[in-house]
Amino acid sequence: MHHKRPSDRKMSRIPSLICKNKKVSAIFGSILLIFFANTIYGASIYNSDLKPHRIQIGYKDGSKYFVTVYNSSTHYFDCINGCQVKLVKTGYTRTLDSDVVIIIDDGKLRLR
Repeated sequence: MHHKRPSDRKMSRIPSLICKNKKVSAIFGSILLIFFANTIYGASIYNSDLKPHRIQIGYKDGSKYFVTVYNSSTHYFDCINGCQVKLVKTGYTRTLDSDVVIIIDDGKLRLR
């Protein structure tokens, strides 16, 4: 007759502990990713409109880039030294001095 040693019973629980820890790690990792994304790129544009908007982000050194922000999504970017955010279709523009949160609402840019 073969008896399980106490250490064998502990070993049989390890796979379930690893699975639980992977879930916890995934959740914790997601939270960290969201936190660091907002830390690295302190400014953000959230589109609350039902349609996508093409945005131009320009910097004091003359550089600029374009991005499409789809409905209910957010675009993160760096604006620590100031920038200009423009809705391409309407020409609506906001000049920012630092990292902030902007919301596109009814085709306009507003600060949160």
